[in-house]
Amino acid sequence: MPVIPAKAGIHEVGMQRHLLRFIEQIHFYQIYRCNKMGNKDLKIEDIGEFAFIRSIMDNCQFSSEKMIRGIGDDCAVIGPYENRVLLITTDVLVEDVHFIMGKILPEQLGQKAVAVNLSDIAAMGGKALCLFLSLAIPNTMSVETLKSIYRGIKNMCKRYRINLMGGDTSASPGGLMISVTAIGDANKTEVLYRDGARQGDGIYVTGNLGDSGAGLKLIRNSFSAPEPIASRLIEAHNIPVPYLEAGSMIARSGLASAMIDLSDGLVPDLHHICESSHTGARLNRDALPISKELSALAQINNFDPYELALSGGEDYKLLITVPEKNIASFEKIFQDSTPCPIYRVGEITKGKDLTILSHDGVEEQLDVRGFDHFLPI
Repeated sequence: MPVIPAKAGIHEVGMQRHLLRFIEQIHFYQIYRCNKMGNKDLKIEDIGEFAFIRSIMDNCQFSSEKMIRGIGDDCAVIGPYENRVLLITTDVLVEDVHFIMGKILPEQLGQKAVAVNLSDIAAMGGKALCLFLSLAIPNTMSVETLKSIYRGIKNMCKRYRINLMGGDTSASPGGLMISVTAIGDANKTEVLYRDGARQGDGIYVTGNLGDSGAGLKLIRNSFSAPEPIASRLIEAHNIPVPYLEAGSMIARSGLASAMIDLSDGLVPDLHHICESSHTGARLNRDALPISKELSALAQINNFDPYELALSGGEDYKLLITVPEKNIASFEKIFQDSTPCPIYRVGEITKGKDLTILSHDGVEEQLDVRGFDHFLPI
């Protein structure tokens, strides 16, 4: 994750921050101008995934009945139905984009397809109920491979006591595509959104960061490592764990102000919360939880493990913001009931800047760009 050092004078730091924001504003002005001009040559690689999503958010809701939250959070929220609301989310996994056949076992692929959707339910503090599955399948794919994928899907459903309710199948002219829609529910007063963070809130995560990104580097042969380091990191990428129990416990406690799951990376997902909440944030580099496997991999391959912790993506941990007055009680519920570890990694700040405090006390500006399906890396 690139940073802008703040070792120079305060005026230079301010200029650097304004420059980043100015570049971002130019970028989105160009998108807006091209859209207004009806530029038929504008391609999605020119604007990226998130700018495209912003461009289609308007005029999506034509009825307010039962509509609580639409585009812009981890789940859509519909209701209420008595004191409950429905949570609905969908994710798609595309061969050679999200996974490489031969680098992940078919059963693991089925598990991952379910886990990434359940993670969205967890991020809203909900309980998963059921899912729908659609596949676009190449004609040459073996039936046994497909059955193995379904075994992984059904094992996850059994583990989390959710029902596979149906879906659709189609032929694919290219690779395999798996689309899952998950439905959950929650108490209408307990749902956690992205827009509740406020200045002074503590920022927490529910586990180690960067392992999945490291696993992907190993899968792509960008790094090398001996066993069992390699297997453990690859497993973190191939078989993510949805934090449903922790998410539900946090929501029931009423102590948190916002929550999101870490799919794009710590910094870009924290930016989603800050953008929705109209705040900034400051991370503490030394507080970021790094596994011993990632530390060992970094030593072997001579890279900074904190780069992956900040922007590696697909860790699927929960990021939670907690008002200062609730922090002692929040930490206590994780001491009394331990569905997972919890780490405080920073705080919400005034303004819009995202910064990180380095080990020598220097505060640096963070580049909020994370993984984007369409922008060049």
